[in-house]
Amino acid sequence: MAETAGACPPGAEWIELLPACVVMLVGDVVRYANPAALRLLQARQPSDLIGRTLETFIHPLDLHRSLARLRHAESGGTNPVTEIRAYTCDGRPLMLAMSSTTLPIEGHTAVLSTFLDMTERAAMEQQLRQTDEDFQRMMNTMQDVFYRTDAQGITRYVCPAVKNVLGYTAEEIIGLPAAAFYPDLSERDALVAEIRKHGAVHDFPGRMRRKDGVIIDISISTQALRDEQGQYAGVEGIWRDISERKALERRLEHLATCDSLTGIHNRRSVLAILDQLLQRKAPLSVLLLDLDHFKRVNDGFGHAAGDGVLCRFAQIINQEKRSRDFFGRLGGEEFLLILDGADEAEALQIAERLRLAVSAQAIALPEGATVALTVSIGMTQLRPGDLRTADVLVRADRALYRAKASGRNQVCG
Repeated sequence: MAETAGACPPGAEWIELLPACVVMLVGDVVRYANPAALRLLQARQPSDLIGRTLETFIHPLDLHRSLARLRHAESGGTNPVTEIRAYTCDGRPLMLAMSSTTLPIEGHTAVLSTFLDMTERAAMEQQLRQTDEDFQRMMNTMQDVFYRTDAQGITRYVCPAVKNVLGYTAEEIIGLPAAAFYPDLSERDALVAEIRKHGAVHDFPGRMRRKDGVIIDISISTQALRDEQGQYAGVEGIWRDISERKALERRLEHLATCDSLTGIHNRRSVLAILDQLLQRKAPLSVLLLDLDHFKRVNDGFGHAAGDGVLCRFAQIINQEKRSRDFFGRLGGEEFLLILDGADEAEALQIAERLRLAVSAQAIALPEGATVALTVSIGMTQLRPGDLRTADVLVRADRALYRAKASGRNQVCG
């Protein structure tokens, strides 16, 4: 049998024109290779391939399987497509998708094998496998929660870290609406609206309910997904548990705005509120309250007893004031109550109620003693010419002075 690439099987000259690679083997020896096979195996001349044995080109780990397939074809069987590792004539590795069948020729039983170059696809598949492994490894080690939902808000993926944050396994969450874990659906709606409007959000605040029912604060950074037509297809992103950070912020805010003794607004906070309300130019009244003869408590029973009296006084006012009003301590025994929306008549009514409530209380002191307190109150209303808090406070202070000068335990405007 001729050992040239041109000696194709009789009547099968069309094989020369095929883009697919074709080789013919007799025994373990290559007897024919079409031009496509020569090019793929990088044979500079037919003799680089023709006359050489199969093991020259097959990876050692796949050689036994390849010979078994060759023997199977020689016995009349047809081999399905399988992937075989091989080498070019100059030793470059290939991945081939190969199938074979028998062909009687010149008294011999030849095996006709066809194959396609799958090297790039195999490399791509390996790269994809590696990428998937890297992704899974990253997901398994993340502390934050990576998630993905479809256009209907159904959770399609969530990483294992969700177990540490919400108490649910990923399998328990996948397939459920993301909204099912929000204590307030309006918060979820606000998030989706922002994503649809801007395409993405960063550090968006929200809350979720854990498996044990506890509500946690979260921060969400996510972006919209689009399908091939550019239509909204869902979202993917990361959210993290920021409950500790939020609790710290609330503690710091409390320390910055609340009086450390009584727990009500401190001087800076209540004056800032008054300044904001002044900018609205809406009706309001201000009460300046001062405990009468408070120095006697401190001098007679000590500052600890005095602190207790101030706390009890603050409790009484908090119980009697309206929920919409703002109450703060300016310093010492002087307090400020802002009556939002109250005119002079309503403010006077509230002030008298507060005065009577204080005088009706017998406040306990150490060693079984009690003290009856009274309060003097200066009252004023917002006027059209008031531009600063000082404009209001000066009038309230003058009214307070008149209440004290008139015998204390009075309301003056």
